[in-house]
Amino acid sequence: MGALMTLLSRHRSYTERILAARKRRKALARALLVLVIVACVRSFFAQAYKIDAASMQPALSMGDIVVSFPMPAGAVTIFGKLPRLTDVKRGELVLVDPAPVPTERWAFRAWDILARFLTLQRFSPMARRYGKDAARRSVYRVVGLPGDTLRRVGSIYEARPAGKDSFSSEFALAGGGYSLSGTASSSIAPAFGEGQERKLGADEYFVACDDRSVFAGSPLWGPIGQRRISGRIVAVCWPPRHVGLP
Repeated sequence: MGALMTLLSRHRSYTERILAARKRRKALARALLVLVIVACVRSFFAQAYKIDAASMQPALSMGDIVVSFPMPAGAVTIFGKLPRLTDVKRGELVLVDPAPVPTERWAFRAWDILARFLTLQRFSPMARRYGKDAARRSVYRVVGLPGDTLRRVGSIYEARPAGKDSFSSEFALAGGGYSLSGTASSSIAPAFGEGQERKLGADEYFVACDDRSVFAGSPLWGPIGQRRISGRIVAVCWPPRHVGLP
């Protein structure tokens, strides 16, 4: 009788271990499912991004948290960047990826995308190896579209769209809706000097800061391709006094 009770006790203990292991697997599966759902929402529908510079004043201030909508510009997934659904519009705010590191192999770039996807953009092997600037996205204003011929007049850009005969200011072409701050410095050579004309290629966009005293964006490194545009800024969600459309 004692031997039978001991056997049953061992059997129950083994069963309990099996059930406990199943519970742990189910809990892990639920956690992974939640992580994948959140990562998919961030990749396709909404990303929160904190403005850490004053380069987009007065539209955005340092410390603002904005919401980016990735899907129209082509969501970035672990399988690469998807085709864009709509064209980038003149005058809108976009989230721009940093310039790729050409010396890195595709396997490391794929690992960086996967790591950022699974950690909700909190860990980047690229940032760890080359510093935060190598993986940090920034917000810019779209000033020029493919086919435009651009020229700079002081702190303002003028564009002649493809098929047009005359130049118009960036405000007129974008239908207004934003204003600028700062003055472009003539002591720093931009991507092209004042009065010079530059025609954008079939997949080239010209992006700039609203604070034109800041030497960044296309004035620094020239036009960018559509693949570097990873989202559209659709709203400011924090702080409460700034909540609204940018």
